[in-house]
Amino acid sequence: MPRLTFAILLCCSVHAGAFELSGTIRSNCPPLPQAISIVAERMHGEPQIHGPVENGRYRIDVPEGSTLALLLQSPGWEAEPKLIFSAATAGALDFLLYRTAVPEPALAQELLAMEKDDVAARTAWPTTGSDMQARQRMRETDARNEARLRQIIASKGWPTQTMVGYKAAGSAWLIAQHGSSAFLKSSLALMRTAAEHGEITPSKLALAIDRDLTNDKLPQLYGSQFQTGSDGKSTAFPIADPQHLEERRASMGMEPYAQYQQSFE
Repeated sequence: MPRLTFAILLCCSVHAGAFELSGTIRSNCPPLPQAISIVAERMHGEPQIHGPVENGRYRIDVPEGSTLALLLQSPGWEAEPKLIFSAATAGALDFLLYRTAVPEPALAQELLAMEKDDVAARTAWPTTGSDMQARQRMRETDARNEARLRQIIASKGWPTQTMVGYKAAGSAWLIAQHGSSAFLKSSLALMRTAAEHGEITPSKLALAIDRDLTNDKLPQLYGSQFQTGSDGKSTAFPIADPQHLEERRASMGMEPYAQYQQSFE
């Protein structure tokens, strides 16, 4: 796994119940714009929190104990929001800022449409009767999306945030995640390279790494992959070094494992 450069979280208390989060702001199409703001939005309608941005870095004091979204804002520019599950253990806090007018807008729309097909194929399960037809439609959709993404990669390279925006870049990730094991493995090499430039969300990279490992019958690193047994219960695939699981998850900007696990139970 390549070395990823993330912001250092200052875990010392700024004042009772508050923590300072900080990180770097980068762009793969420099220079950075002059006017950049950082805002933390809380999930239950509490007032927004603002912090200073200076010399390509931001700093913001946030309360511990609530889920937040960190939003980096600048006119004509865009960055993927950072979801913070725990301010005390948050990681992967650097931002990639890119121009909103991406160089491949048509490709972005195509990738978003492919994701829509992917999601529709997975939600069209019959409430009664056999699901064999639904499974076949899902396999056909996945194969069609994989074939098209292979063509895109061959002609343009891996669809990055700077190229198509973070939403469409996420669509490319999802298609690879649901593709064949061989395609995921080849795509993962491209994702790792993109991650070195901040062009893929660390949590998505973690999920791709875990799926590739479980495809190879190896223990996963981040505890993201589950299987459903004959009793209908979901259990995680084996996890390597579980004692340090939470540290690895936090470093990739993932929620605590127990919280993630609940979504499968």
